[in-house]
Amino acid sequence: MTKIETQLTGTEIYPQYDALWHLKTLGVLGENNAPNGWRATQQSKPTRIAVIDTSAAIDHPNLVGAINTELSLDLFSARLGSFPYLPANQESIGDLELNWATNIADGLPHSVRLLAEFIDRLSHGSKPHADMVQPCVSPSFSNHGTSISGLVGARPCVSTQTLTTGHAIPIALPYSGVDPMCEIVQISTNFDPNPEGLILAFLYADLIDADVVLFPRNIADPTRTVPELGDHTVDGVALNDLVRQVSSDVDDNNAWSELAQLIENVSQARPVVCAAGNSNEDNAIYPANLASEHNGIISVGAINAKGHRSSYSGSRNITVFAPSNDAEVFDRNEVRLDEQSPDYDPTGVPANNSNHMFSSYDVISTDVPGPAGYSGSPYQSASLNNTMREFGSYFSRFGGTSAASALIAGFLSLAKSTGRSTLSTGVGAKTWLIAQSHEIGVDDEKLAVPCWSGEPTFPDKV
Repeated sequence: MTKIETQLTGTEIYPQYDALWHLKTLGVLGENNAPNGWRATQQSKPTRIAVIDTSAAIDHPNLVGAINTELSLDLFSARLGSFPYLPANQESIGDLELNWATNIADGLPHSVRLLAEFIDRLSHGSKPHADMVQPCVSPSFSNHGTSISGLVGARPCVSTQTLTTGHAIPIALPYSGVDPMCEIVQISTNFDPNPEGLILAFLYADLIDADVVLFPRNIADPTRTVPELGDHTVDGVALNDLVRQVSSDVDDNNAWSELAQLIENVSQARPVVCAAGNSNEDNAIYPANLASEHNGIISVGAINAKGHRSSYSGSRNITVFAPSNDAEVFDRNEVRLDEQSPDYDPTGVPANNSNHMFSSYDVISTDVPGPAGYSGSPYQSASLNNTMREFGSYFSRFGGTSAASALIAGFLSLAKSTGRSTLSTGVGAKTWLIAQSHEIGVDDEKLAVPCWSGEPTFPDKV
């Protein structure tokens, strides 16, 4: 598969590149796009990744079989969750094989009370949909989660495409996530969740005994100082001193504090992979900035296809970097512009434009079929009777530290699926990941980039 971007003039094009270049950079695939030193096998007990994000398009051809539709939970529509992919008229969710004896919330009073309620909700006899409320897993909500899930665990497949003549033909979709053998449990939450919803999400990740937890976004905790401010000052006054957080009641403050501790508790048993942020934050966004040598929280930054830190990614308090896209920047610290862009105008551009650092390569991932995803479609639905109507909207350009964190979660999952690492503890998994990383020297920065075999290679590097 390749991705070609054409300029508006039609006379020049961006470089052609392999849509799986990020897997080659991580050393997971070899030059011929075959597994590099590992093989895909049927797993009796697949490595389980809990993805706390939006919902995902479970009918995408490359995601069929990747997402556990019996365990995936929607915390957007109902306080204690609904099982969105079970029939609404099903009598009971059945007997779930959960870690009922978990002590993950010990010492956290609010979380302990929530856990007791939650266990009652998840017990045999409960209805799949809470009070018959429709789960919020429409494709309209699912673009981010679909792309994230594809990078983690998409499977190559053969689908069927319906031609304009009405005839159906087989079509190969040779797209793969990092670990095509894993099992994804999608835990979807509100776009602006309260602490209780997030506590439930992390409690559920522990209850299902996830091997890896992926949190590819940030939490807007009102009790914490805005991390982007860092140590910046204005006229000698620290910006942090000028910021007044919105006050909340005592119960809310306690819940937010418990959430931070719960995330660390969960990370002791398995790695918790977090996106580090897309605004060049000084110390990574929350909860990625909780990462320390004493827990299994992994903060992930982004590196572009030339081996340079992506312009939007910070560099402090980041555990590892993984491939992603890049972005133009023009400020007092750096000028990094895309001179191939049809909108590029050299007028006023300083001579120190770091164009040699900019990469036009995106990360390609799975997309919600039809008009609801990142890539549009002329059809209300891109699928008809389980056959493809058009190819374009099934895949999209993606990026940010969200994409990078998804690749690292898949990398860890592949290690367990192939027996290369047990991931028995969060700290142990982080230590193993760092041991697989190579320091990429970029100016005065040293970026740790994991590689399955050998050293990372960058396809856009000149």
